[in-house]
Amino acid sequence: MTPELELCCGTVRQASLVELISAAAATGFGAITANPTLHAEAGLPAAELRARLSDAGVRVSNIDGFGSGLPGIPTGAAIDPYRSFHGRDVSRTFTTPEDAFYRSAEALGADSINIVHFGADPATPRDAIAEALTAICGRAASHGLRIVAEFIPGTGIHDIAAAAALIEMTGAPNLGIMFDTRHLTRSGGGVADVARYASLIGAIQLSDLKLAAVDDPNRLLPGEGELPLAEMLALILKAHPELPVGVEVFNDELPRMTPLDAARASADSLRPIVKAALKS
Repeated sequence: MTPELELCCGTVRQASLVELISAAAATGFGAITANPTLHAEAGLPAAELRARLSDAGVRVSNIDGFGSGLPGIPTGAAIDPYRSFHGRDVSRTFTTPEDAFYRSAEALGADSINIVHFGADPATPRDAIAEALTAICGRAASHGLRIVAEFIPGTGIHDIAAAAALIEMTGAPNLGIMFDTRHLTRSGGGVADVARYASLIGAIQLSDLKLAAVDDPNRLLPGEGELPLAEMLALILKAHPELPVGVEVFNDELPRMTPLDAARASADSLRPIVKAALKS
């Protein structure tokens, strides 16, 4: 089974939703991610967006960046630094209401929402996060949606083990882990952690990095760095062969390209990793 390739919207953040759909279709991606802002800025009714997706042979898999529902997130003036975070305005993570994610998921046909504790107080009690997450998973289930929790160093969900613990604490059947290779490495994780938690992974975000510059905010395309991406991916696909393989690369180079060229570079970097993983 050849996995579906997924173009994460942050990788081509210069693209509108319509441009993202077109670029993904032209470069062999079967899925894209989106967010409520991208959806709203499209300014098109749901029926037209779904028709464009269908005509292009592309689906929206995940609605990304839901942070407003968890305790410990920045509020008030504490949000201001995130209005220009490495050249990106990520303040919507804290300000977009939960209902907006459900509306976008319904309009675009997505099956999951990515929840993040990005920017939040790392000392937030895990019990408080679990309580909020349990309620969110219940509401998401009523919309027929899965939730994937992204672990991010320096937050209350700081590594893959913390994300796994939350799954156990909530007991929510529609909760999984958003697996991000950069976050795994920066939190001290490796291949052994992927093997341990592969069954809990519900979404994938691949990027690369060089270990000597692990804290550089510029991510590398898969294959440009030193991470054992194929080995990690093989473990995940063995557990979940149906998962799309996403590429999420935030750097200074891709936004200077046309959406088509950025999507092509992403696809060209991803295919050899997938091929190697399938041979493992």
